[in-house]
Amino acid sequence: MKLKLIAITTLFVTTTLSSQSLKPSNTYQHFVNSTKEIFDSLVKIRRDLHMNPEISKQEKRTSKIVAKYLRDLGLEVKTNIGGNGVVGILKGGKEGKKIAWRADMDAIKTKEPDVVDFISKNEGVRHICGHDVHTTIGLGIATVLSQQKENLKGTVYFIFQPAEETFTGAKDMIEDGLFDIIEPNEIYGLHIGPGESGVINFKSNELFAYQRSLKVTFQPSANKKELENFMNDILNGFSRNPLKGSPWDIINNTTDPKIGITSKETIYRDYFFIEGTKLYKDQGTTIFSASFFETNSSNTYSIPLEIKNQILNSKYKNLFISIGYSRDNPTPINDSELTKMASKTISSFYNKEMFKPLYGQIPFFGEDFIYYQQKVPGVFFLLGGSNIEKGINSMPHTPNFAVDETTIKYGVQSFATLIFERANSK
Repeated sequence: MKLKLIAITTLFVTTTLSSQSLKPSNTYQHFVNSTKEIFDSLVKIRRDLHMNPEISKQEKRTSKIVAKYLRDLGLEVKTNIGGNGVVGILKGGKEGKKIAWRADMDAIKTKEPDVVDFISKNEGVRHICGHDVHTTIGLGIATVLSQQKENLKGTVYFIFQPAEETFTGAKDMIEDGLFDIIEPNEIYGLHIGPGESGVINFKSNELFAYQRSLKVTFQPSANKKELENFMNDILNGFSRNPLKGSPWDIINNTTDPKIGITSKETIYRDYFFIEGTKLYKDQGTTIFSASFFETNSSNTYSIPLEIKNQILNSKYKNLFISIGYSRDNPTPINDSELTKMASKTISSFYNKEMFKPLYGQIPFFGEDFIYYQQKVPGVFFLLGGSNIEKGINSMPHTPNFAVDETTIKYGVQSFATLIFERANSK
């Protein structure tokens, strides 16, 4: 997941998951009890993964651990899909829907030191995006659901994905025949977010803003500064910054209880802001590059055309060579009906206060889960991992990133419930 290095410790509301609110049911009480029983072992797995992080496309050790764990549960296991991808297949005792759950496995390169006792053994590599937690939660869900195999209808697919950080892993698995192996009706997944441990945030349709990196190529210019100012003026013409300030203002105010992401009065439904621009030489040409965030998908198609038209109607028309996106990462788009069903399902068995909607598009995440959603309807969630009292900040990609490990328990219980209900639904 790509994210600005901004320490935001209280992005979303504080709440906790209460097993006391669980409805009387042997099946659902099993999810609570079983998760408690395996919690310590899951923490050990998470810490082992944290101490042995592997960057994108090098997740061989993690892949082997995942595959062995799933085989020991009795699942059918497929390996080396799209590189180091693993798929575990749990077939229920009855006919029902086919549901997929995705977890990513890779870590990232960073010079920042670990802030936990179980520090990374791989110098310059660290899990500061929570993928070690994602993998652990996926294994926990597989455990408690496999124990209910006879009561489970249909099939559950557990996708453990490599190379999310490079935005290539999902596409690699799909291109390598993932959907020839599995045939899900629905797909779900999560990412650790900065909310308090146990908080689940969700949103229908676009979850994040669209991130784009623009590249405009010119012949060498005699006055580079003048060309740079010209291009910046064009881009600023697209600006829709509801705070009328710097890009940092719109990012930092996502926490505001009145106008932030979790407020019904949020200002984050419609915006465009530039993250950064630069002009440089490259093999005899002059390159202007810019990164921006945009909430309206149609604008991402029209902006390059409008910029090109303005250039061709300027004194720089004879210098212009080409324009295009060097990066055009899409955002997860959550199916509206499935999002409503997921919210109703989880909140009906657990504390309703722990399941909180978002009302605006988040201006600093990116996720390749969308490539699965282009094939199968699904929902992507944020699961909080912060603990303000303990000084734990689970804002991904920040130097002091850490996770309150109790959120592993909440993730397993909540999403095992969701998957079981969806697999057993008509």
